[in-house]
Amino acid sequence: MRYAVYFCPAPASALAALGRDWLSAELAPNGIPGIARERWNRLLADVRRYGWHATLRSPFELSPDHDVDDLRRALAEVAGRHGPIQLSLRCARLAGFPCLRPVSESRAVNALAAACVEAVEPLRAPLADADFQHRAAGLDVIETHYLGRYGYPYVFERYRFHMTLSAPATVEEERALQRWLSIRASMLPAARIDALTLCVESSPGAAFEPLERIALRKTSAA
Repeated sequence: MRYAVYFCPAPASALAALGRDWLSAELAPNGIPGIARERWNRLLADVRRYGWHATLRSPFELSPDHDVDDLRRALAEVAGRHGPIQLSLRCARLAGFPCLRPVSESRAVNALAAACVEAVEPLRAPLADADFQHRAAGLDVIETHYLGRYGYPYVFERYRFHMTLSAPATVEEERALQRWLSIRASMLPAARIDALTLCVESSPGAAFEPLERIALRKTSAA
């Protein structure tokens, strides 16, 4: 069983509605212009499995000495130290993946993600050697260090907030995706990052499901 800490937009938000439309199998029963249905479903398969989210702490297993209640308490402490964040998003590309990215980098979001990484670290099981060797391919020295230390290479200064839209696509497919998404994304109000969502993968390959939404509670000083 694996857990992850995500930002999942509030269900009633415009960003959540965009995600429901984008990931729905009913959106384009024959695909979208420029992408046939079978290819469309392949491009979205992993996004549907992981859900409409931005990663704050990547998937991990708990150590045998800790349980989900320990994890809940650790995340509640993080949520108590951080307040809601407004973040404008745009269509972009990251490491070959079409995604939504912030219009400008946010120190508050980066600090929230770093706090989640640090809170989880005492609770997680170490990465198996075989997994480390597999995931280390292509990483630089800093990323390799982070992979060994935290079980994930893209933390702290290497972290990039993003909401993945599809698997890597061809240039023509990305243009088709952009045509569908760009106008809709440009009309979104700023995203409100107001909670940590603890998600669980109950068995290998299963979809990640929300387990608990933990509101960010810190208020600004008067």
